[in-house]
Amino acid sequence: MKISVKKAQNGVYAVTIGETTHTLTTLDLKHLLMEAVRALTPGAISSVSPQEEAHDLATRLKAANPPGLQKLILSVSDNDILVFLKATEDDAPLHTLLFENMSERKHTMLAEDLEFRFPEGVDEEQLSDAVIRLIDTTNRLEADGVLEISNST
Repeated sequence: MKISVKKAQNGVYAVTIGETTHTLTTLDLKHLLMEAVRALTPGAISSVSPQEEAHDLATRLKAANPPGLQKLILSVSDNDILVFLKATEDDAPLHTLLFENMSERKHTMLAEDLEFRFPEGVDEEQLSDAVIRLIDTTNRLEADGVLEISNST
């Protein structure tokens, strides 16, 4: 079977398996690679739960500079922030920090949504996807020098 991957445009790839071509985003391609590695070499990739990833990201963000946090909040989807807030709802200092660094309108909207959405919590896949996108954006902003995270925590 012939398999090929070609970059179609920025962040989009054409993956051909046999006679079938699939269009994948960078995130989809990363997920595919991770699943292939897990299937081929069980135990090779540490299994960190999405909740642990959310906690680690929360720790990093609590040490971030306010202008960088503001840029992060503007750079990610409201749904990803909402899922992250729900998963970290027991972390009051994080919530305070994030809400202080967003507009009053966004704060009000997210606070209301947080109260009524996800009455039974968020599922692991939804949390994992949101945290991966948040981590990717955090890392990109950090590499660009926009988001600064102190190492004092």
